[in-house]
Amino acid sequence: MRDLFDEIYDERKELPKLKKISNEVQKKREYNFYQQLAVCLFIFLFIAGVVMGNLFPACSETSALFSSCTKTEYNLSLTLLCWLFSFVFCSLIYGLGEIIKLLNVIATNTSKDR
Repeated sequence: MRDLFDEIYDERKELPKLKKISNEVQKKREYNFYQQLAVCLFIFLFIAGVVMGNLFPACSETSALFSSCTKTEYNLSLTLLCWLFSFVFCSLIYGLGEIIKLLNVIATNTSKDR
């Protein structure tokens, strides 16, 4: 009767070399339209968040007599909110593109089998 360790020794495979792993990781990825749109839209919305923070400043001091704003500053909360919204929105679009890419791969693999 064979020992469990003998079976493991017979069935084991060599670990891949570092060069093979780095080539696998560094290979050029092809992005579909939705993924390209998500990246471009994220860059645009990131810059738009900075502009929105400047266009709608936050009030840091108010006048006690007239209840009006006397000193304004950069609206960081609006900028962060725009950045969060743009990240979530663009992540959803990018994920949709990834799903479409996987479905295309599945479709091509199943069509080759026939």
